[in-house]
Amino acid sequence: MKNNKRQQQKQNLKTLAEALFQELKANEHMTLSYVGEESLFIRINQAKVRQASDISQGHVSIDFFAGHRHTAITFSITGILEEDLKQALNILEECRKECEALPEDPYAIFPETGENSEEDHEGSLPPLETLADTLLSPAKSEDLVGLFASGTLMRGYMNSKGQRHWFSTENFCFDYSLYTPSQSAIKATYAGNDWHEAMYLSTLRQAKDQLKILEREPRKLNPGKYRIYFAPAAVAELVLVFSWHGLSGSALMQGHSPLKKLSTGESSLSPLFSLEEDFHQGLVPRFNEFGDVSPLKVPLITKGKLTSPLINRRTAQEYGLQSNGANMGEMPRSPRIHPGTLKEEKILTTLGTGLYISNLHYLNWSDLQHGRLTGMTRYGCFWVENGEIVSPIQNMRFDETLYHFWGSSLEDLSDQTVLVPKTSTYGERTLGGLSVPGMMVNDFSLTF
Repeated sequence: MKNNKRQQQKQNLKTLAEALFQELKANEHMTLSYVGEESLFIRINQAKVRQASDISQGHVSIDFFAGHRHTAITFSITGILEEDLKQALNILEECRKECEALPEDPYAIFPETGENSEEDHEGSLPPLETLADTLLSPAKSEDLVGLFASGTLMRGYMNSKGQRHWFSTENFCFDYSLYTPSQSAIKATYAGNDWHEAMYLSTLRQAKDQLKILEREPRKLNPGKYRIYFAPAAVAELVLVFSWHGLSGSALMQGHSPLKKLSTGESSLSPLFSLEEDFHQGLVPRFNEFGDVSPLKVPLITKGKLTSPLINRRTAQEYGLQSNGANMGEMPRSPRIHPGTLKEEKILTTLGTGLYISNLHYLNWSDLQHGRLTGMTRYGCFWVENGEIVSPIQNMRFDETLYHFWGSSLEDLSDQTVLVPKTSTYGERTLGGLSVPGMMVNDFSLTF
């Protein structure tokens, strides 16, 4: 999106917010949050463009406070200031009426004064006129299915105490799969702010090489314990499920976090394992729904020890803790696992005989209190013998505890982290991703 259009979005948001704030009465407060995008979507099937569309959308969430009563309403905006302001004023009146019937909230998080912030991350995207050729010419002999999305994502926050935050980023994501004639698939993703042809071709070439192996007879494994290398995409799936409750301060206080034993010292993780929030990556805004700004780095687990869970202002108020700027759900927004020493070219020889797991899916907690996860292998998982990929495997379920695979059985992590983007486009394009290495694990349990 052109810079002047983004500036217009920002100015319209500011005008809308200030007009609403002027309508507030003495005991009323308000926060206004904005989510917007200008996106291009290209759907591909059999290495041909099947659909291309542009999306321009935005919506505003108002959190309205009348004393200790508050309510929130989200509504779409048109970008036409006069129409949006008229709608917003009507919604303000709805909020007032709702609050009259609501009970007081003893832990309401009121708007506060504080620092302001503004970030705009420009990207370098492939030219639109040659985009289809750029994506598909190198894959013209393959059955490629995928979705390419690119453009500008915007987030904003303003409150009636004068706080102002803005974030935008211009990026792309190509999430695709290559299929064999028998409909086995290799999944791959290339994403970032700046398009690099060589990196895309390298990703595609690796997917093509793995696709050839999928034509071989798959190996059926018996349930048991295996030595496994998990590629970064598989590690990212483990982190995503772990993020649901694992690092939440309120979940720990309420006793339903898988890290309860880690926090009490009953169990530990490997000193090789360190996890942090790292906002240096510029993937997501540092401000949250309350207007709080997180530090650039928040150590969460350091060398196997719990440094700090994620704590938002509401949890801090309820349990007498110190907030570190976490979001409402107390989930990591820009997680990064520290790399190890395992070099890319040494992965298969170090693995020796075992499994190379590219992707996992259907993950869930099987025993939350003991940190036990279950899930399935998927897309490009191989049997390796003597440092050589021999064959694909039939899909297997696993059931294992994080205290095992990030604890006593973690042998090493790869020496480079990979950005695994969040690719959801349900309702809107999702911000962010995870920076993770691959990991080598011994005695990992596969069930059936």
